Amino acid sequence: MTVSGNGKTLSEVMRDLEAIPFRPRPLGGRASTCLGFSADALPMLLDTRRATACKLYPYPHSFRSVTFTSLDGTPLAGKLALHGDGTPRPGLVFCHGVFGSKNQNYIRSVAVKAHREWGYNVLALDTRGFGESRYLSDAMVTGGWKEGEDVIAAARFLGGFAQVTTVGVSGYSMGAAAAMIAAGMDGGEHITGGVLAWNGTSDTRGMIEFISRPPMPWQPFFIAYPLFKACLVLKLSGWKGYEHIRDFTSMFSAACRDYYGVDEDEAYRKASPGSYVHGIRIPTVHIHAQDDPIVPVREAEMNSDAARDNPHFRVWILPRGGHCAFTAVDRAWYEGVLRGFFSAWAS
Repeated sequence: MTVSGNGKTLSEVMRDLEAIPFRPRPLGGRASTCLGFSADALPMLLDTRRATACKLYPYPHSFRSVTFTSLDGTPLAGKLALHGDGTPRPGLVFCHGVFGSKNQNYIRSVAVKAHREWGYNVLALDTRGFGESRYLSDAMVTGGWKEGEDVIAAARFLGGFAQVTTVGVSGYSMGAAAAMIAAGMDGGEHITGGVLAWNGTSDTRGMIEFISRPPMPWQPFFIAYPLFKACLVLKLSGWKGYEHIRDFTSMFSAACRDYYGVDEDEAYRKASPGSYVHGIRIPTVHIHAQDDPIVPVREAEMNSDAARDNPHFRVWILPRGGHCAFTAVDRAWYEGVLRGFFSAWAS
């Protein structure tokens, strides 16, 4: 089945992408993750507080601050860069992970390159509860469910400009979960240029329980747990009414019960990409590393099983890459996949 204006199917595009040489550095998952996120450890801590969020790694003047509303009316913040030459161009939305923001290096660097060097119109967003969107409302985070609506709203906002032809989405970690959920919910109305989901999840209940349990020193997640725990405590200590919460499971329960008024089991279903991947009709690829120490590769395998040969959805597992650290492992491959995938659906 043809799913793009360029006449290619997702299978044909995947053959092109798989032909891109992958020459990973000899780093294990923990080492590559630490290296890949070394520039963002301090911003993660600073982004937990309204007063210090998004202060590091400012965008160039070609990007301007914008606000728009999510599907449920929640105000969101982003950085937008449009080309002013009057030429119609495709657009890209970039979505960060948990305790991330549009201003962290792993988002900012690729967003700026996509605009300056690749010729895209770009929107990097802060999902609800993170970055500058935290200034705008007290909306609680949901592990992907409401963030999926935020991604659709970002695609709708970017696609509303006359010079934007198609809109693709690149999401990372929790942002990857949100991107897959958005693909399942949107059906191509606003997201018209494909979805790449880097190191995303499948079962949000299982993942939240996983990152809430203190790991043993020999377990891969041990390297990230202290930073995650510190970010959680710092973030919720400044969130009125949630200061007592000390784990992710309790945070999710509180968000469902107190803010969104949704049954917890239903919220977990809505927040799990595995509930959507079989019905996705937008070209979507979940890329994962076998050695990911934060989101185990079984999450990608679960999405592959849940999709049941959906021709619009693929899972691509690489032997190395850590957690969203493909820039540290093989930057040329990472950028080649981004450009190759989105150019296939651009018009």
